[in-house]
Amino acid sequence: MFTIRSKSLIKSFLRHSHTYIDHYDLSTTGISLNEFQQRRQALVNLIRNYIKTQKEDKTSTNFTICLPASSRLFMGPDVAYFPFKQQSDFYYLTGCMQPDALLLLNGNDQTYSTSLFLPPCPMTLIDEYERWFGPTIKNKEQICEIFGIDHVYPMNQLTTWKIPSSSVLFHNSQLIDDASINKKNLVPFFKRFSTSTVCNQLNHFLHSLRSIKSTTEQDLLRHACQLTSSAFIQTIKNCKKRIDNEYLIQARFQYECARLGSTSMAFYPVVAAKGRSNVLHYQKNDQPITKDDLIMLDGGCLYKQYAGDITRLWPMNGRFTSAQQQLYEILLTVQKDLIGYFSSGDKSISRSKLNAVADQYMIKYLREEFILSRSIDERDAKRIVNDLCPTSVSHHLGLDVHDCEAIPFSEPLQSGNVITIEPGLYIPWDCQDVPLMYRGFATRIEDDVLITDQGYEVLTKSCPKEVNDLYKLLDERDRTSIE
Repeated sequence: MFTIRSKSLIKSFLRHSHTYIDHYDLSTTGISLNEFQQRRQALVNLIRNYIKTQKEDKTSTNFTICLPASSRLFMGPDVAYFPFKQQSDFYYLTGCMQPDALLLLNGNDQTYSTSLFLPPCPMTLIDEYERWFGPTIKNKEQICEIFGIDHVYPMNQLTTWKIPSSSVLFHNSQLIDDASINKKNLVPFFKRFSTSTVCNQLNHFLHSLRSIKSTTEQDLLRHACQLTSSAFIQTIKNCKKRIDNEYLIQARFQYECARLGSTSMAFYPVVAAKGRSNVLHYQKNDQPITKDDLIMLDGGCLYKQYAGDITRLWPMNGRFTSAQQQLYEILLTVQKDLIGYFSSGDKSISRSKLNAVADQYMIKYLREEFILSRSIDERDAKRIVNDLCPTSVSHHLGLDVHDCEAIPFSEPLQSGNVITIEPGLYIPWDCQDVPLMYRGFATRIEDDVLITDQGYEVLTKSCPKEVNDLYKLLDERDRTSIE
């Protein structure tokens, strides 16, 4: 890895005021400029309606919506983490991937304007920067045209920028504590507003918009899920019996994602063997694998910033034991029942209701198979299942793998939502509530589901999960020469 010869270039960091962005083509996002503009308009409409509900008089109120981009994070001097992950709300409104930028939307009940504040070039001359990092766009009018923005300013003008009279500030309070956000200019800007005119929960407005995916977003997510499904299939096919460490499966999965066109992971994958999936946030992926282990892989491709997310389990030796298969098929039945529940006619399905329904299914099937004693009462059964199934069965999926975290669990799901369905069963080795033969089994089965007016669409349906389909893939390991 090379370094910059002249330290004076480093010392000039953030000292100069060239307004620029790295060369960018908005069409690479897969989303049209018109859609980004519609998103900003939709947010402004929500803010206007909110202000009207908070006011007793009908006078016009000015508002300022402030949304910063992420900063580029570094693992050491001059060595940035790659790829860069943009702040999702900022990206949703702009499509801009420039680190340390900031979006302002200023308006009232009649009109609004958009302004993009850009950080200074980190080198004395823009030519020097381009030699090291590639071409840039310096023309403000061209930048405005690319993103459909009204004005572009250098970041150092933010603290002196004229705020409309009595403007209400809308921002995300959690970003103040976010290490990936540059707060050098942000905090002084916020201090210019009276505390009585600040709403610090902008994410609630944005996530209500982001949670309902447009047709274009649905297509991007569908493709991300297809890539992820294909990567899983190839990973399982090439999980040779002689593989002896979790990191080799992780490497294969990451290779398959990259080969298929995913430039990065949606998240750091989980590869857990030998019941290590009982550690709910296990991510070491560096432990030995033996021939009779179960392998749980939880991973997802990122496609044009949209995430896929799948979890599958398979036996390293090619076949489940009878006890393993019994538990696996119970969990699979619960998952399929949860997905089918979207065709039940229930118009108020929420993620919290899915958790409750999953518990009912799990108790029913564990009792039917005599894994859970039929003599225990309902209260004890719920307690045991809560211990064995401690994770939520669903989360939103989109620009973040755990998307739209501001959406309450109790909010009814609606057409355009994309969620995971991922019931889990995690039986500790020392669990006394089930027979010995079942202890140590731990996994979840996860698919990505688009809620539609007609019911649902499983976006990851091409990824095998039926026992016989898994066996067919595993049997192909012996017939393929791919390494």
